[in-house]
Amino acid sequence: MTALNTFKMYRYQLLPIDRHTGDLYDGRTTQELIQQKNEIFAKAIPFIRTYRHRGSGLSVRIDSSNNSAFVLSIASQRALTRETPDFRVEQVDNWPHTVAIVLNREDEQYVAVQDRPSAFASTDTVINLIEKATRTSLAKAGLRVHFERMFHQSYFWSIVADYRDRITLVGFDFVTPNMANISNTLSDTLKRLAKDTNTAESNLQLRSDPASALELRTDDETVQGLVDYTSEGGGDIYLKVKGIRKRIHTSHSTREIQIDDLELSGSTDQLAVVIRKLLK
Repeated sequence: MTALNTFKMYRYQLLPIDRHTGDLYDGRTTQELIQQKNEIFAKAIPFIRTYRHRGSGLSVRIDSSNNSAFVLSIASQRALTRETPDFRVEQVDNWPHTVAIVLNREDEQYVAVQDRPSAFASTDTVINLIEKATRTSLAKAGLRVHFERMFHQSYFWSIVADYRDRITLVGFDFVTPNMANISNTLSDTLKRLAKDTNTAESNLQLRSDPASALELRTDDETVQGLVDYTSEGGGDIYLKVKGIRKRIHTSHSTREIQIDDLELSGSTDQLAVVIRKLLK
């Protein structure tokens, strides 16, 4: 029987560090920088080979398909203790690995990270690794990469239903969009304000009077648009509920897909097709 591997889904956006610098980055205008962002990101990915995790080097294999998709096999060194037949205890190097699949097209910027705690405690650790390893190369070109977890928007509305009349605050943390296919539900006013003010990340809070509660409805186009956008990897939503000390975050519910061993052994192009189908 073929084993299933759980992957957690992230979306990334590549934003100019400064939209108002003119052509200070390698002679590129801001518009040219945005048009070439995926090509620039593709050139930054190999720097993962040079990254050190917790002071140790990584073993990294990168398979790519015309810079539009990458399969990153990333292993970190672990000490493994074993007992020998002559009753001794010895330590040997162990290199458990995880797989990160990067889809790198203008309208398709996903990372699927295998959830394998024996290699990395959290898929967020792998995402942070990719972000830090590519940061310098991207910065030289005038770009910054922003990763966000994807989640099912139904999770947000289930929280609203469970705690109706008790929600006093909802906050939307979201990245300034530059991907038309996920930002069409976001208010034009919010998008224009973020770009005109050179904003990379925004926070919008809705807060009721302490003696009252928020009224959140699916037919509210502005709220639904923010939920749609953030759930597709545009950001995070947090809620404050009366009687609960900690805020509830939608990012605690990361969207997952399952890929079996046979599919995982396929080519980079084949894996990209698998992810596209699973995300429909």
